[in-house]
Amino acid sequence: MPLKLSEAVYGNLLEKNYNKALSLGNRYSFINSNIFPLLNKEEQDLFMGFQDVCKKLLKEVNVDDAYEILPKLGEHYMLQRMNTYDGVVGSCKRQLLLNMAVNGMAPEVDMAMTASSILVGNSLYHNPDRNDIQEKALKEIYRGTKVGGIGITEPEHGSDAVNMKTTAKIAENGDITYNGTKIYTTNGAVADYFSTYGVTDISNPRRTMMLTLFKRDDPGLSTERLHIPAAHGVGIAKVNYDNITVTKDRMIAPPGEGYKRLFRGLTPERFAITTGTLGGVWHALATGTIYTQLRHQFGKPLFKYQGISHVLSDTYSELSAYTAFAMQIADFYDKKVGEKIHRGETPNAMDEATVAILAAQGKYLTTRMSHRATYEIVQLMGGRGAIDEPGSNNIINRGENISRLMEVLGGHRNIQRMIIEMGLKASTSMAIGSNIKKAKREQGKVEQNITQLVMARAEKMLSEEAQFLPDDEKANLSNAVNKLKAAVETNNKIEMAAYARVLPKVLSKAGKAVYKAKKAQ
Repeated sequence: MPLKLSEAVYGNLLEKNYNKALSLGNRYSFINSNIFPLLNKEEQDLFMGFQDVCKKLLKEVNVDDAYEILPKLGEHYMLQRMNTYDGVVGSCKRQLLLNMAVNGMAPEVDMAMTASSILVGNSLYHNPDRNDIQEKALKEIYRGTKVGGIGITEPEHGSDAVNMKTTAKIAENGDITYNGTKIYTTNGAVADYFSTYGVTDISNPRRTMMLTLFKRDDPGLSTERLHIPAAHGVGIAKVNYDNITVTKDRMIAPPGEGYKRLFRGLTPERFAITTGTLGGVWHALATGTIYTQLRHQFGKPLFKYQGISHVLSDTYSELSAYTAFAMQIADFYDKKVGEKIHRGETPNAMDEATVAILAAQGKYLTTRMSHRATYEIVQLMGGRGAIDEPGSNNIINRGENISRLMEVLGGHRNIQRMIIEMGLKASTSMAIGSNIKKAKREQGKVEQNITQLVMARAEKMLSEEAQFLPDDEKANLSNAVNKLKAAVETNNKIEMAAYARVLPKVLSKAGKAVYKAKKAQ
């Protein structure tokens, strides 16, 4: 029987003075002194309200099961605050404050509730035509009485979410049948609802991607929990869809619309990951700053040593800047995108593209910083940073574990870089569009001249050195030359480009054969 973290006994390694100083209330106080200047009075009161609930619920958190506390958070409408629902106003700024509060109570809970209420919740919330079944699922997820898991990632299709292989078939009566496997589904091991993407034609995923709601007890659905030590207490799983059929009222988005919904959902998802990550680093920084002022070594506090304080200062500066950036993203999304979605309107395409790039930048920067910063603070604390005692206020080790996953969730960091690169290109396209076209034309002329030279060299070899060429090399070279000539004559640009790349390789191989034959004489 595996040992549960809550059953481990380490003794009293974290002395009472340290434990008291590292209380959740003290960590919140540290964060408030830095965050409050960026908030208005209403936002400050809201943040304090979230903190009060977390302090009251702290002792009820089960580190072996992040889901036990969700219904109690749901009673306070604290599983999501991104979307306005049930009379409670939502916005990205409110979601940021919620994640920062809950992460300090338990990073595992923050991860689990975000995957349920933001990822799955948004997929239901953003359906303007949701029916009673979908409304019931959304309400239960928001209240924490049920848990959701979203099905996007597949065993062979991680960041390449578009080209998924899970197939969906729609019968004449509207019934939907799924076959496929989703992997790394956060909450999948315990989820009651699964919001899952599939395609009706794997050769044309963009036009045929759809989104369907499944339940745990649907025949053909099975889950296998994955062992991921960094996410202790969170049920990440492999989910199998084996000829599972549900009625048409489970369709959240029809074929084609699913693709749009997927990418519209990724922006708020990445923002929620960003805010949860920031919350984790703020609590880690608070822990390190408090601890190093209490812990004495060689006759003075650790904080007095520049090797310690400079690490904390660097983290502090970087974290403050990223937090201000996240708040700017939140304001932009709320005003330009979120409010329109809440009113049932379609946001401006340029605004959606801009906020998608901003969200990618935020997630990339904060998650990259997170695991580095939390690791460094753990090192500053020595052995006490590596130990998580049951009931202790020192949770930095758990936060450091979770931080290792954040770069992968919501799209690998290289995918974020690709999105950011698109922003770089788009930012210059209007200004230098004519210059780009001119440079492309000039490069085309250069490549054309090179191709002509290669063609002339190949034809010369075929006429003057044919006796040194083996039959197969001669045939390959002749075929490449003839194919390229034909493409030029018919102005087939696709084949011209293809054979222009092939000919130099064939010519090089033929040249080696000629050299070898001449040397053998």
